[in-house]
Amino acid sequence: MSQFNLLPWRERKRALRMRNWQIGVGLSLGVSAAAVYHLDRLWDEWLAQYRSREQQTQQSLSDLKRELKDNALWTARERQTQHVQAEWQTRLQQQARSWQVLQQLLSVAPRGVQVERMRWHEQQIQISGWALSAGHGQAWQTGLALAGALIQADKAQWEEPNWRMTQGFAAKQQRFHLQIGMPVLSADKP
Repeated sequence: MSQFNLLPWRERKRALRMRNWQIGVGLSLGVSAAAVYHLDRLWDEWLAQYRSREQQTQQSLSDLKRELKDNALWTARERQTQHVQAEWQTRLQQQARSWQVLQQLLSVAPRGVQVERMRWHEQQIQISGWALSAGHGQAWQTGLALAGALIQADKAQWEEPNWRMTQGFAAKQQRFHLQIGMPVLSADKP
């Protein structure tokens, strides 16, 4: 038989199928290449995020190891903090107590007595000033004792009366130095 195709419509149909097959293969290759490219980009992004997370984890692990090495330092700092907190509480109690003592002092009017200086030192108040007479000073001390102050009479110092100029007037006054101890307040009683 001869190679002649007497039916050209079959040949055209075969050529059309071959062209459609080539177009399909080309489109499949294009779509596959685009999909592979897109998946490759997604994979690269995911891989970059994974490496970033891995690096952060490594960094936090090295930080934790360094902190573990510095555990002695942190323990010492924690002890220091606890000491400061305890000291702070003590200071707050002392401050509250000193205010209460000051209120007790101020509850007694110093008639005939001029207080020049008050100093809080080692749980005691040291007071210096002038009194018009020993009687005025004694009356003020008695009032303080009745208010609950613990006056240390053995440490009280009274100087001889001297002439002194105050507010344009001359008066004979006695200089004194007193120490008042901390009274036991109701909050301190067991």
